[in-house]
Parts: sequence; C-alpha cells; structure tokens
Amino acid sequence: MNYSQEELQRLQDALYQTLAEVDRICRKHGIRYFVTGGTAIGAYFWGKILPWDDDVDVGMMRPDYERFAKVAQQEMGDRFFLQSPETEPHTPFYFMKVRMNGSRFSESTFRHIDMHQGIYVDIFPFDRIPRQRWLQRLQQKTVFALNGLFIATEIWQWKHFGKCDIPEPRKRGWLPCLVTRLLITLLPKRTIYNIMYRVQTAFNRGKEQGARGKRIQDARGKEQVKNVITRSEYLPVADIVEAQTVALGPLQVSAPRDLLLYLTNHYGQVRKDIPDEMKVSHRPAELVFPDNNQKQTAEE
Repeated sequence: MNYSQEELQRLQDALYQTLAEVDRICRKHGIRYFVTGGTAIGAYFWGKILPWDDDVDVGMMRPDYERFAKVAQQEMGDRFFLQSPETEPHTPFYFMKVRMNGSRFSESTFRHIDMHQGIYVDIFPFDRIPRQRWLQRLQQKTVFALNGLFIATEIWQWKHFGKCDIPEPRKRGWLPCLVTRLLITLLPKRTIYNIMYRVQTAFNRGKEQGARGKRIQDARGKEQVKNVITRSEYLPVADIVEAQTVALGPLQVSAPRDLLLYLTNHYGQVRKDIPDEMKVSHRPAELVFPDNNQKQTAEE
C-alpha cells in the first residue's frame, strides 16, 4: 500500500519531532549519535528524510548507546517511550526504539504482539570489531543467528512446528524450524539476548588484549566500529568523534564526518536517483497520529 502525500507528510513530521527529542537528549548529556541507513542517504542527497521513507535510523557507539538507555526515559517524560529489551518484555527487537505515545504504526508482521507500536526512531548499537576477517564473519553470523532466535520467541514465521504468525509463511525447511523451536523452548528469551549482547560487545575491551582485543583498522590505522548484525555497516571511530552537523528537514543533526565513506561501505554504489523498485517503506497495517487519533488502516 502506498501513502497519500498528506499521510506521508504527517508521518514524517512526527518522525522529525521524535528525532528532535533524541537530538535534544544527546546534546544535553554529551552523547554522540549519527544518522545511519536510509536517513543518512536522505541527509546526503536530499537534506531531509527520503521522500518515500517512513522511519528514521540512528547509530551510537556502545558506551553512548548505554548512556542514552539510562537517561532517555526520564528525560522524555510522557510524550515518548523508550522501547528496548529492558523496558518492553515482548519486543522482538534487540535494539532500542523511541516511540511516540498516542500514535500507532502497526506493521503487519508485529501487529499481534502486546507491545508499544507507536511511530518510531530506530537506535542501533555500534561495537568495535576484530581485525581478522574470518572472525568478523563469525561474529556477524553468530549475532544474526541469535537475533533470529530472539525474534522467534515472539513471532513464528514458518509453517513447520508452530502456528505461523504472519500472513505468508517464510520459506524454511523443517529441520531448521525444529532446531529453532527446540532452542527457544530450552533457552529463555533473556538468555538469548544476553548471549547476543556478549558476542556483539566481545571486542569492546582495551586495545592490547591479544588476538581477541585487536581492532580492524582502515588504511590510516583508525579503529572502526560496526552494526555487528550487518555485513558491511561500519565506519571509523574518528568519523563519529569528529562528526559533522548536517541538515535533515527542519533539523540540524549529527552525521559521520565522511558521510559518503559510510554510505559506500554500507551500500556500495550510492546515488540520488534511486530506482522505484528500491524505494521500500514499512507501510503499516494500522496508522494512528497522536494529535487527533485519526485512525487509518491498510484495508482502507
């Protein structure tokens, strides 16, 4: 389903308001953040959220991420909610989301889950990674697999060994489904999250700790951090420490110093004229704006 122009404008206005609150808290507490993903593409080429986009992505190095988690909810008051595995027992997301209270952005995949489903800004942790390429790949694949288990504790997406919670089951053989079912039966959700956290943060320790403590370096010898669950979303620490300020619609937000380098690392070739088939959004099954609680659904 496509958005009407008015609907998308109202949604993006709500996203700007939510991001403005994230920015305010970060400035007040000296927390570093930077726009990522499609939001970074929008900032680089358009100076605003992408014209078809319906969410905002933000990254933080792990120490900043954990500081934000400690101070955000008290700072935000009643207008927003900080959703994380610490504050929302049924969340299927290992990362944080800042949700707008009084709104609803209910995606069909997650619609049945008993959790806050407001309009949101995603906040992803970035961790230091090992120098060895094989160890990077092992870390990424392990986190990816653990995240699959974490999600499966709330959403069963296949036709084998359980009732599928989504309209169209994903393709997966019976044996992987059986293994997943056994693991989430044996391991509590919190245990899966704790293991995933330890794998993500395994290389965040001091600089000199043998092979496990080595950092991957770019050509200039700079330390790098990564959204570990992804294959290629990484950037030098210096580009976060020396971040630049860029325009994003009505806001001035923080972005990596070399924004094009980040985008190239993550996406390969990047360009402004993105083909229509690549203009993907999260069009929800149910959308409620906070100002007048006007409800719209995909069926409408």
